Amino acid sequence: MTDVDIPDADEARASQVRNGISYLLSDWQGKYRPGGYIGYEREVYKVVDRPGLEQAATINLKFDPARHTIKLNHLRVIRDGVVQDRLGDVTFDVYRQEKDSERGIFDGWLTARIDINDVRVGDVIDYATTTDRQELVGQELFYYRFSTQWDEPVGLIRREIIWPSSRTLTIKDERTSVRPKITPAGDQTRYLWEMSKPEPVKIEDNLPASFAPWGTVQISSTASWRDVADAVVQDYRPVRTFPPAFLAKLDSIAARHEDPRERMVEALRIVQDEVRYISLSMGAGSYLPRDPSTVIASGFGDCKDKTLLLVSALSYLGVKAEAALTDIDEGYGLNRFLPSLRVFDHAIVRAEIGAHVYWLDGTDYLQGGRGGELAEPDFGYALPLESSNGALEKMPAPKLLQPTVTVAEEVSFPAKAGDPLMLKTLTTYYGVDADNMRRKLAGRSIRELGDNYLQYYTRQYPGIRSTAVLKSADDRDRNVVTLSETYELPADALAHGDLIKNFQLRADFDPAEFPKPAAADRVGPIWIGGPMFRRHSVTVKNLKAAFSAEQAKTVVTPNVVLRTSWSSTPTEFVLSWDIKKQEPEVSAEGVRTYLAAVNDILDNTQWAYDFSVEAPAEDEPMSGLEALETMIFASWLLAVLAACIVEQRSFKPRPGQLYWPISPLKFMVMTAVTAGLYVVLWGWRVFRQQNLAYGARYWSFVRGFFLPIFMVQTFVRLNRDLGVRQVAIWLGVAAGLLFLGSELYSILFDRLEDVWLASLRRSVELVVAMIAPLPLVVVINRLNARHPEYLAWSSQFTSWDKVWIVAGVFYLPFIFYFGAT
Repeated sequence: MTDVDIPDADEARASQVRNGISYLLSDWQGKYRPGGYIGYEREVYKVVDRPGLEQAATINLKFDPARHTIKLNHLRVIRDGVVQDRLGDVTFDVYRQEKDSERGIFDGWLTARIDINDVRVGDVIDYATTTDRQELVGQELFYYRFSTQWDEPVGLIRREIIWPSSRTLTIKDERTSVRPKITPAGDQTRYLWEMSKPEPVKIEDNLPASFAPWGTVQISSTASWRDVADAVVQDYRPVRTFPPAFLAKLDSIAARHEDPRERMVEALRIVQDEVRYISLSMGAGSYLPRDPSTVIASGFGDCKDKTLLLVSALSYLGVKAEAALTDIDEGYGLNRFLPSLRVFDHAIVRAEIGAHVYWLDGTDYLQGGRGGELAEPDFGYALPLESSNGALEKMPAPKLLQPTVTVAEEVSFPAKAGDPLMLKTLTTYYGVDADNMRRKLAGRSIRELGDNYLQYYTRQYPGIRSTAVLKSADDRDRNVVTLSETYELPADALAHGDLIKNFQLRADFDPAEFPKPAAADRVGPIWIGGPMFRRHSVTVKNLKAAFSAEQAKTVVTPNVVLRTSWSSTPTEFVLSWDIKKQEPEVSAEGVRTYLAAVNDILDNTQWAYDFSVEAPAEDEPMSGLEALETMIFASWLLAVLAACIVEQRSFKPRPGQLYWPISPLKFMVMTAVTAGLYVVLWGWRVFRQQNLAYGARYWSFVRGFFLPIFMVQTFVRLNRDLGVRQVAIWLGVAAGLLFLGSELYSILFDRLEDVWLASLRRSVELVVAMIAPLPLVVVINRLNARHPEYLAWSSQFTSWDKVWIVAGVFYLPFIFYFGAT
């Protein structure tokens, strides 16, 4: 190994030193050996302030005992220019940390901790280790990656690799101009990178995996992903033997389902729901799965174990399937890496049915959906172990054409004073959001979840309370989960603080869904996450005025979208938001546009309204039915006018005729079919003939129109002229008063709301108009007994009478309908 002099600190950047430690040298040297390599690492740093003492005095050496042998070469403390050898004083405290044990992940790595005695501010710590790495999987695969810049000052970054000249190394650099010095050394080649006092890089938040935050160099022993797949593919090939109980489950699936998609879903659910997640990633277990029989017997497995089990089950069921490697966090950036096993941390299944490729994750659980409703994972890129032609495969990003979460709130203001405000909420989850909610419902009590939702509304509407336990419904095959909530806000809480005058309406979404990193001097793009489509609607009822959302702003960018719609009546207001995330990565040039769009979304998804406002009274526009009723009433008046004109032109005086005799049958028929109009016409004729017979000067039309008022008087006077042939006086008076009372009732009292009662009332009024005038009709007929020809002629149904009868057949139903409604 090459011994390097300790460089000076970067004094020009002393103000950028953090945590009281100034780094002087970072040196790594690697040398090939068959089946692995030897790595030499040296770190030198200076304690420049009190906060650095704890970190400077502690050295943690991490290693995998199954693959690594580590040696501490030297430990020195340089104080005031004097080198102190502390190697002899070193004691190791070796322990197994397992930082991910709570997630069921165990990697077997050990930590050898060294606590250096007597470290002071101003001391320089210099230590070096040598690690012999024996690769258990892909022994001839080599991969190393380093940064050419740090986020704090460093005197010198040095990297050196000595490799056989017969084994070509592939080198890839990103965002750096540093190039290696390549020199031959016998049958080996020496690659050397030196970065002296590199400029520190400001680390930006929310960078996508596809973007290197600083200068980076990668070195790999292969340029083909096929070599990586070949290193493990044999261990991921499906097995054909299973424990009897598991085999019986597969046979049952095959017997119940012929559709390969149904078989795929059933097998996936067994692996997801019946095999719990525990990862024993010690040694070769970091890359290779356990035998499916062992996994089934133990009842647990990690992504590798579940992947092989699912691949084997699908193959047994006739579904083409293979294992694929990916990375949960860095999957979208895998295409920028050189081929290596070390860039993966997850295994999934790639299944083919016809022309469709399905991606399945055995570590998920309680997943819903069948066929097209199955929500597939999207990690960006994956390496299929069987079908790979030497390249990664892009996993298709989901296209959300419909919302995956819909929230429908219904707010009902009190109908009368003292009543509470009512709030109902129905939330529906689809696809991946349904899967997430199903897991949440399985892992938390319904009461706990309901309490959380109540707290959400309490922040908006203080004093609100739940009126029923949160209700959930799950259609797993359709992958739809619904939650129903009901609340009430007491009248005193609604009145407190004038809440009704500052009533909040807001869309239920987490602002953290849209990251807002600093835009000043931004270099890298922003990662905003996978696609999202949510819809939130609020319906407010029992209002006293119309409201609007004219202030709503539509936001449309390639990355985020907000569309707001609304409608309003004098009693109801509906407001709806559609919020979408589309492209997951915002370019550096589009950062400011994106941040402005996010601010607009936040500003336009929460509004306050004064729902105490009452609209001023105004004439309401005429409805269609009211317009039709008006037309029919107008036609009735036109019919009266037409009858008057015809009567005026066709009326011929009859010498010797007293008043206007008519048969009771014709009177009742004509009164019925004209809805009472004939009574006016007959009354007019009665008083016109009276004027002619006696020389009177009555306003005959007025008296005919208001016959109910004059009928008793006329009956008593004419009946007296009959002498012994009089009609019973009480009968005529009672009939006249009944007629007058019926007409006054129809004018003075409102219509009945019940349609049938109103129709009955209208019928009674018409029957009274038909029968009440009959005593007067009889009296007039008796007065004309000496001229029976007049009675015979007036009792005939003329052509005009027949026209009235035909028109009345069509006219009466409308009269009754609109008179009732």
